Amino acid sequence: MPVLLSSSPRRCARRAMPLLALLLSAARPAGAAEPIELQVEASGPLLRVHATVVATAPAELCYAVIADFDRLAEFIPGLRSSRIVSEPGQPLRLRQVGETKLGLSRYAIDVTLALTTDPPRQITFTRVAGNLSVMDGRWQVQGDAAHCTIDYRADLQPTFWVPPLVGPLLMRRQVETQLEGLQAEIDRRAGLERR
Repeated sequence: MPVLLSSSPRRCARRAMPLLALLLSAARPAGAAEPIELQVEASGPLLRVHATVVATAPAELCYAVIADFDRLAEFIPGLRSSRIVSEPGQPLRLRQVGETKLGLSRYAIDVTLALTTDPPRQITFTRVAGNLSVMDGRWQVQGDAAHCTIDYRADLQPTFWVPPLVGPLLMRRQVETQLEGLQAEIDRRAGLERR
């Protein structure tokens, strides 16, 4: 025997719609990118970044995308150029030129990094020239033939003034956009490999 409700079916449907919309918005479609975990903290003028990116792609592919130094500007938002500037056989030097937006202001970034690579697991970098006072950190890749987790840590200190209260929030948005570009390229290349 059916249970009778005092509310009309139309009224019940109206009440259920917001709940249904909330449930649908929380559900990720198949193949959707994992959310990026990201923290940016200020320690005086130094900004400390720690991020984790997860992808459904082989660890070797994730590393290959990060290490595609001469093509990074093609898929990292805000990066205008990225190229190896060291001679073959010399220690790796990577020059990157881009732009960052902090609030209403835009700043040009031009930095040369000394790189140490340990394929397919780690890349460390440190600033050797350019208009950042500090840019030191590492990319570390873990995973297997189906999934990878990328751990990114960096200490950044711009030569320009960053508002102490909102600076970390604005930098977080910038870094998140760049990591989303990296994640999208990993997903794109993984999709090509699965074809």
